Amino acid sequence: MAVLKRVFSDKVLWIAGAAAILTSIFISPPQLMDINWKTIASILSMMIIIQIYDYLDFLKYYAAYLTHKAKTTRQMMLMLASISFFGAMFLTNDVTILTLVPLYYQLSKHLKVNPIFPVIVIAMAANLGSIFTPFGNTHNLFLLTHYNLGIGQFFMMSAPITIVNFIAIFLVTRFFAKDKVELSELPTVELNIPSLTLTVFVTVIIFLGIFKVIPMWGSLIAAILLVIFINPHILESVDYSIVLIFMCFFIAVGNLNRDPAIVDHLQNFIQSKGSTYLTSIITSQFISNVPSTILISKFTTYVHAVFLGTNIGGLGSVVASLANLLAFKQYRFFFKVHPGKYLMWFSIINFSMLIIIGTIGYFLIDFGL
Repeated sequence: MAVLKRVFSDKVLWIAGAAAILTSIFISPPQLMDINWKTIASILSMMIIIQIYDYLDFLKYYAAYLTHKAKTTRQMMLMLASISFFGAMFLTNDVTILTLVPLYYQLSKHLKVNPIFPVIVIAMAANLGSIFTPFGNTHNLFLLTHYNLGIGQFFMMSAPITIVNFIAIFLVTRFFAKDKVELSELPTVELNIPSLTLTVFVTVIIFLGIFKVIPMWGSLIAAILLVIFINPHILESVDYSIVLIFMCFFIAVGNLNRDPAIVDHLQNFIQSKGSTYLTSIITSQFISNVPSTILISKFTTYVHAVFLGTNIGGLGSVVASLANLLAFKQYRFFFKVHPGKYLMWFSIINFSMLIIIGTIGYFLIDFGL
């Protein structure tokens, strides 16, 4: 019951469900063939394995260990931002934020810093770092399967912008002061090495499935067997709403794709790499980058433009990425002060970064697929 309550309290799922129902009524009857089942299997596999890593306190262990080494506020923020950046590559931006914001709340007792800015930096680093891998962002998994990309093709798209993103995050942390910090009350975390080793092995199997080396269904079975072996209760923590959201958007976009007038109208916006890129960024600001990816990719072959546009488009508004909303919720839950100021500074910093990295991304699309 707790799982169902959590799933159906997801507002994005309600929006996705409404889109699927309304387009099914007014445009076209739904068809199961519109659902990309390989993407669904990939996402479910990754959701399971990510929750196993979370259960084993993998990210929390390294975050506590590295931040304990910091001597100044600036060093602390660089370490937190780096952990967020690289952690999001493998554990998704959502899980990274859910791990690091509570950790920062404990650290904040020893820092003379307005908590608004560290939380914003953690969220931004998670968004930018998650671009690098197919499983950092769930819509990257969709792009991988939808366009049948190989491992080399994917990383040719993601590696250049990831380098740019890390330089940007590094420069942002330079704005923090060099005030000395002394940490003594960090949580003690111990790793279960045997379970962690087995999890890494299954992660490799899932990775091979994602890149079509082995059948994706085999990877899903491996993930399910692993979670049953380690602790079946982990399945209660899996974010099934993400899977249902994708299924609903697949249906909605499939319905839209059967209306010639809508198809012609949308294709007018994505006739070139540049227009596809800009459309991906702009639509992400209003409907989030996940549905934007599913919608736009149905009408264009410019995969690099969609990839960069929707991933960079996670910057900007608080709804541009689900991770942004999650960071805001975490800030309100832990710090409980000045949510309006948080949103103001979040918008200023994120839109500034969107303009800078978005401009660089515009020139990178000419060197992609």
